[in-house]
Amino acid sequence: MVQTAELIKKYQFHEKDTGSTTFQIILLSEEIEKEKSHLAKNKKDIPSKRALLKKSAHRRRFYQYLGKHNPEILQKLRNESKDLVKFLGIRE
Repeated sequence: MVQTAELIKKYQFHEKDTGSTTFQIILLSEEIEKEKSHLAKNKKDIPSKRALLKKSAHRRRFYQYLGKHNPEILQKLRNESKDLVKFLGIRE
């Protein structure tokens, strides 16, 4: 999986950007992928399933926030999501 430092370097908007909405979406996507790979091996790990659902819901709320407050950034994120999907090794 991709390290957080690599994600910071690639997707931050400015030098101190670690908390913007788009960056939080990217970090949550990475964490969700880690949970998915863990659950693929450990299917009966119920607390991990719950964590995956919570992170997915949190990411969905970030998408909704972007849609209301910065729809142009959301559109840009969706356009670049194909690159992000390849970079993170996930599918949409």
